[in-house]
Amino acid sequence: MILAFIFLLMFLCFCLSAIEEWLPRQYYSYIVWGIIFFMVIVSATRPGTNVSDYTVYESIFFNYDSTKNQLSVEATFLWLCELFYNMGGTIRWVIWVYAFLSIPLKIYSLSKLVPSEIFFLAIPIYLANFFQLHDCEQMRIAAGLALTMYCFLLKMEGKKWWQWLPFLLIGTSFHHTALALIVPLLFTPEGPMGMKWKVGLVVFILLGVVFWVVGVNPITTIPIPYIEAKMALYEMAISNGEHPDILVIHPIVLLRIITFLYVLYFYDTIHEHLKCFNYVLLCEALGLFCWFGLSQTSVFAVRMSELFEVTEIIMFASVIYTVKPYWLGKIYPCLFSLYLFLYGCWVNQFGFL
Repeated sequence: MILAFIFLLMFLCFCLSAIEEWLPRQYYSYIVWGIIFFMVIVSATRPGTNVSDYTVYESIFFNYDSTKNQLSVEATFLWLCELFYNMGGTIRWVIWVYAFLSIPLKIYSLSKLVPSEIFFLAIPIYLANFFQLHDCEQMRIAAGLALTMYCFLLKMEGKKWWQWLPFLLIGTSFHHTALALIVPLLFTPEGPMGMKWKVGLVVFILLGVVFWVVGVNPITTIPIPYIEAKMALYEMAISNGEHPDILVIHPIVLLRIITFLYVLYFYDTIHEHLKCFNYVLLCEALGLFCWFGLSQTSVFAVRMSELFEVTEIIMFASVIYTVKPYWLGKIYPCLFSLYLFLYGCWVNQFGFL
């Protein structure tokens, strides 16, 4: 039922994309908030029996004060669990809070970052994969990503670092890995990318491929106790068969690489229409690097790559600016979102195992 509802919402966005240029501008915000409303309802009411992380969250809810949870789970989640537990609530109350926090902020930021023709193509791609993965499963990282996306919106609006950095720190309190997104926030070039930047992004991805080929995991060289502790836990889980190896070369990964190189080639054309395009490209390069470079530890490769690659919903939709007429260019992101959705109906939540 949930998948059917998501598909109907995707189809609605396809239709809105088709008639976008004829939509009265005064109705745009109503449509955006309507989409947000239905996404929140789906996220907050999805059946717990169909969600792999639900039992984990429920266990944390009832054992929020255990030493293990105090050391490994983000403080905001534990605080909400303690608050609602003492009020006689359930884990469902926490899920509602996360849905109301992450989805409106994320979709609102997206609607402000991109033109409407991109927005109605990006949403189906998001629904086909990341909505199910984050907002319906990994709700802590969903909240962290939402606050980080809002950070970038503030930066694009000309706000200074002390105005957007607090939101990143709050996002990190919802999920520690959100701190990694400070890299694109700090290093995304504000002006047009030159050839050195473009070549550097491609070389960076190739470096990740080299790490994969030679079997080196660069994250094990980082002398940070928290990361070392996480690695020890993941290695123990892997040895118990809990995190199987990922299929590194996969049709979706190949489509990501091909599309990345394609939009990079048409960078000048797309950048004229999409001012956040530098951020999109840098995040995608980081995501592809993590996918290949961290593949020796499957869960790290999946979690870190998906953290950066959320912006690919914009990357795939940006193809429309390279094809004339526009309606012809809309076919590719629509087909890609359908492929993601149908593939996700048949495989597990990660889609690459």
